[in-house]
Order: sequence, then structure tokens, then C-alpha cells
Amino acid sequence: MSWIYYLLEANLYLSIFYVFYRLVLHKETFYAANRFYLLIASVLAFTLPFLQIGFLLKPALQYQQIAYNQVEEFPILTLENGLLLIYGIGAACLLLRLLVSFKHIIAMLAKADVKLENGLKVIELSNTKTAFSFFNLLFIDPSLPQKNIVVKHEMVHINQKHSIDVLLLEFVQIISWFNPLIYLLKKDIKLLHEYLADEATTKNEIAKYEYAMFLIQNTYDSQNLSLTNQIFNSSILKQRITMLNQKKSAKWARLRLLVAMPLVGAMLCTSTMAFTKDYGILDLYPKSNLGNFSPKQTTPKKAKAKEIVIEEPTRQVPPPPPIEKPRNKKLYGKKNGQNPPPPPKAPATKSLDIKIAPPPPPVEPKAPKAAKGEVLEIRLAPPPPIEPKPAKKG
Repeated sequence: MSWIYYLLEANLYLSIFYVFYRLVLHKETFYAANRFYLLIASVLAFTLPFLQIGFLLKPALQYQQIAYNQVEEFPILTLENGLLLIYGIGAACLLLRLLVSFKHIIAMLAKADVKLENGLKVIELSNTKTAFSFFNLLFIDPSLPQKNIVVKHEMVHINQKHSIDVLLLEFVQIISWFNPLIYLLKKDIKLLHEYLADEATTKNEIAKYEYAMFLIQNTYDSQNLSLTNQIFNSSILKQRITMLNQKKSAKWARLRLLVAMPLVGAMLCTSTMAFTKDYGILDLYPKSNLGNFSPKQTTPKKAKAKEIVIEEPTRQVPPPPPIEKPRNKKLYGKKNGQNPPPPPKAPATKSLDIKIAPPPPPVEPKAPKAAKGEVLEIRLAPPPPIEPKPAKKG
């Protein structure tokens, strides 16, 4: 059930990140920092389960992981298979919904008139009273009042690549569809996109009061497209107007983001010590006495057999006796009244009596026996030549 354990662990971290955002960062006006925090948290929550700190692992836990990795045969109808089936059905439904949204955008793109303005594709949707953007595509009704404000608002979405954020959160939602906090996270990231676009629109040309009145007069219930950022969205209008009049947060308030760093460290320690898993593939700080342990290793490797050579003890030959130096007759003698020192005794050596056995006597070859009906031919060697005796003199 490693896949199920991984999903539960990743969504646990994602929930902790989001709760921290709602408690600490939600009401702050540094929208860009909050945006990047939610994006990094979404990616980090699914990355932390693969990390571990080997220094914190106990040797007993190491062997438990090795035993846990052993492959076992399970029957087909199990609780794990049932949970995976339910999870797959939910993920497939959300994936189908995403494909339908893509198809709807492509259908509008095929029916409408496409114009190219300053490298931007503008798709005019007549009599729709709508405006939204998707990557570098701007869908807009040409009959909208104050069209320049709408275009400026949507250009912020296009320039800051907000569609990438939306698409990333769509995939996270497909993976974690069973987590109710993922839907709130997706809503908040879109809300931050609108805060950024509203802030950039009201920075120079138009006053905040006039912009708020423009949104109130033109907002209505439009069609819900999950892949787009829509300026005229009635569900978030009140929050957008509230944040327009919100007092700017102090610069030191950004330091609250640093609180997330020990939070990440606590999650990493929890991932190492609180979960017995086989998907921790990256060890950030391995322990020296654990050796080359890898979580993917299913069975311990067999040690290679070493050849042991036993050498026979060599016989120690005693050292030769020291050579006696000639005595100095001047120093030692009867005249001086001194006796010469006795000669040094040679170390006692044990003589090794090694008796060599005499070789065995030669064996005369036996004459071969003749079989019945056979005649053996025996050839005698010629006699040696006789040397002539020398003749006697006289």
C-alpha cells in the first residue's frame, strides 16, 4: 500500500502548508509572495515524502524497511485494491472534466474571430458580455463598456503567467481530489491572481473607487471556466473590493514567511522518523555507519567469498654464533694481573636429526607371459666388447 501511504503523507503536508497560510499570511497585502508560497508549498508537499535524513534512522528501522520491501503475493480482492479503484474513478472524473474545459476553449477559439494585436491573440466573442484570458489568448466582447480597463486587467494575467498556476493546481486537484482543502487552495490562488491584477490596474490611471464601481456595475453570473481568470466574477467581488481598500502590510510582515522554514524541517524529520516506507529515495544526510543502504534494496547482498591461504610456519634457523675478536695481549695478561674474560657462549641450538630413507631396490621387470597359441620372441642384448690386453715387455 505504498501508493496510498504516499498520497496520505503528501496531503498531510499540503494541509499543514495551507493551514499556515490561512492563519498567518491570508490577510497580508504582499500578494506576489503569497502566490509563490502557495505554489512552492503545492510542489514541496509532494516532494517531501521522497526525502529522508539517514542520520535520524535507527539501525532497527533500517532492517524493518528491508523486510518491508520484500515482495509478497496478495489476493486480487483486497482493501488496497478497492481503495485504488475508488481513487482511480475519482481522478478519472476530474481528468475528464479538465479535458472538457480544454475542448470548450478550443470550440470558442474555432468559432470566433481571431485578431493579432501587439503579439497578443484577441478572440472577439460578440454578445457574450464576458472577458477572460488563457495563456496568451484574450477572449473579450468588443461591445463591453470601458474596454481599455478590461484589457489592462487581463494583460496582467497574461504577463504574469497566471494560467500556469491554474493548470498546476488543476493537476494537484486531480491527484488529491479526496482532500477538501485542495479546493480552497485552488480558490485562493485564483483570488490572489485577481488581487494582483486589480492592484496593477489601479496603480496609475484609474482610482480605486471608480474601479470598484466599474466592477459592481458590470459583474454578473458568467459561465464557470475552471482554466480561466474572469474579471466579472460575482463570487469573489466582495473580497476584491475589500482588499482594494485594505491598508498595505508593513515590510517586516514578509518575515513571517521565514516561519515556514522550520515548518519544512519539522516535516522532513517527521517523514524520516514517523513513517516506515519504501519510497524514500533521497537521503539528505546519510549516517556513516549505515553503509551503502538504499531504500530500494529488497534483499541484502551476499558477501563475496574470500580465499583464505594458510601458510605453513617456517622453521626458524638459529642465528650464527658471534665471531670472536682477537684479544688484546697488552691489556690482558699475567703482567697486568688481569685474566681475560671468558669467551661468549654460543646459543644452544637443537640439531635436527633428519634421517633420509634409502631408495627402494630396483625391481627387475618380469618376463611377459605368453598366451595360448602365441610364441614369445626374446632378443638378448649383445655382450660388451672386450678390450685387448697390452703385450708384456721382454
